[in-house]
Amino acid sequence: MIEKLNYRKINLDESDEIFQLLKEAAKFLKERSIDYWQNWHNPPKEHINWILNGLKNEQFYFALNNNDIVGMFRLQYNDELFWGKRDDLAGYIHSFTTLRKYKGQKIGTTMLDDIEKKLFEKGIHFIRLDCSSNISGLCNYYEKHGFKAIGTIKLFGDNLNLYEKNLETIY
Repeated sequence: MIEKLNYRKINLDESDEIFQLLKEAAKFLKERSIDYWQNWHNPPKEHINWILNGLKNEQFYFALNNNDIVGMFRLQYNDELFWGKRDDLAGYIHSFTTLRKYKGQKIGTTMLDDIEKKLFEKGIHFIRLDCSSNISGLCNYYEKHGFKAIGTIKLFGDNLNLYEKNLETIY
């Protein structure tokens, strides 16, 4: 089990690695007959631009074990597209994925814990994310990690659960 990870911002010239990780996650889901993230096999222009915009704004991070990439996420401090205009401080997670070859090593849990600690240390008390309401296993995963479903939206043809975790109740 990997317990300590390091993180680094993903550079603009590493966009291919982002798309490869998203494609790998889509393949994993498809193999389990889960129709989610399949747009990453051949992403439409607006999805490519969404990724590139996040890269330009330095919002993407690799999770590293030694120097090996084991996961990735996007961290934003506002997210009107998914959450609407909000006045409270929060961290918004997107494109959260781990490499399948490390399955079972608690990388996702470690990443979430580390992100939460970083946010709390910055004085941010909420972490928010979304996932397909049709993937009960993923919804259960986030709920087991203390996230509460607080709403739903339909975006890009997907029904998404909006999840929030209040970090003040933990730290």
